[in-house]
Amino acid sequence: MLVRKAVINNVSDAVCIIKNTGCDPRAVDLFVKKSAIIPIIIEGIDNRAANILKQDAISCGADATVSENVSRFQKGVSNAVLFASHKQAENLINKLCLQPFGLKEVALQLDIILKKSIAGKKYLRYKNSKIDLSKTAVMGIINLDPDSFSGDGLTDAGAAVEQALRFESEGAKILDIGAESSRPGSKPVDAKTEIKRLIPALRKIRKATKLPVSIDTYKYETAKIALDEGADIINDIFALRRGKDKLAKLIASQKAGVILTHMKGEPQNMQRNPRYKNCVSEVYEFLKERKNYAQSFGINEDFISVDPGPGFGKNTNHNLELLKNMSVFSTLGAVIGAVSRKRFIRETAGENLSSYVCANVLAAIYGADIIRTHDVKETTDALKMYNWMRGCIDA
Repeated sequence: MLVRKAVINNVSDAVCIIKNTGCDPRAVDLFVKKSAIIPIIIEGIDNRAANILKQDAISCGADATVSENVSRFQKGVSNAVLFASHKQAENLINKLCLQPFGLKEVALQLDIILKKSIAGKKYLRYKNSKIDLSKTAVMGIINLDPDSFSGDGLTDAGAAVEQALRFESEGAKILDIGAESSRPGSKPVDAKTEIKRLIPALRKIRKATKLPVSIDTYKYETAKIALDEGADIINDIFALRRGKDKLAKLIASQKAGVILTHMKGEPQNMQRNPRYKNCVSEVYEFLKERKNYAQSFGINEDFISVDPGPGFGKNTNHNLELLKNMSVFSTLGAVIGAVSRKRFIRETAGENLSSYVCANVLAAIYGADIIRTHDVKETTDALKMYNWMRGCIDA
């Protein structure tokens, strides 16, 4: 007989370990729900609600860490951390639905988190197609602005097509084309200039490859003509705040995918001493609000991706915090890991290809579904082992 610790990093690990016991296949789902403790942060909870939460959690076999002000019966709000297995949380939800002080909303949000945590295959949908995200997908960046921070800006449509075909051969599943730099301190360009740079290359790329094409723009005029020319996804660094209702309606009517990015400020000023009380929570709250906004115009949840925006109004510590908390955003949609060649990588690990690829792989390990990168081949190769370890491909 051997007794040892089990390591469960995700649902696939749990399923594998449980199946290896030879138990009844019908029992697998039940034991998966019991297999791991899910820590859930609840911020700004009424202290009266926190007291009830802790007692109800204990009654379900779970527990919660609450502020000492709760046990002192002091008025106000505080933060709590719930520790529960999936099964314990399901039982807790039933109890919280009957409780006051905002606990019905807590129950609703817990239910969403639980359903997302054990959902089946994840897809990013666009128009009449979809991308299977059971394997981490790679998005290749094609810059058509000479002011690109990475120094790879192209000014020739033919060169853009060559890069697109190379990315496809190297394993990219999506192409992201941008014609306006969003590097820190960059100046905006008008829609006419952006369209002039973008459309000739898009037309040729659309003819040369069947890969889905994302357009990095926040302008309605650019998005409209790009979608008419066959683009599939709009990657908006302003998360529909600039194009507003008009752009949201366009995306919905075209059944295009949309990537919503968090950015504090705008490219010209976003790196001027950015500050947060809690970076992950504030970014999450923003992206949740923007997702709800997008859905209010009929953009289906499966068509929405979120990008926490490393490098967009964050310092190095903020970026590292977001990197290791990528999975937090998975309840909002497909998560984009857009850390490619960002300054915080150079500051922490050096300006070299190994560091860039390592950051991309870490983004995947920490929960990104799609890695947006300049270094497609190296990132795709590095992710093969990770995808194998996830059990996404046959051994």
